[in-house]
Amino acid sequence: MALNNGTRRAVSVELKSQDDLEMCLRLLKRNLKREGFFVEMRKREFYRKPSELKKLKKRRRKLSDGTELT
Repeated sequence: MALNNGTRRAVSVELKSQDDLEMCLRLLKRNLKREGFFVEMRKREFYRKPSELKKLKKRRRKLSDGTELT
């Protein structure tokens, strides 16, 4: 769920009792995966220069068009 300034609301899981800890961790992981958290972390792991991003975007466009990549 996106807020006005482009940030997202944090994913949370409520712990009902101490016995539910494992279940809550699984639920949290599932919710994070659904929100795309792990994909975003992988993207932000290393800084990419804007020129590098432009080249990658151009390359993806060429591949999706079916034209040959040179």
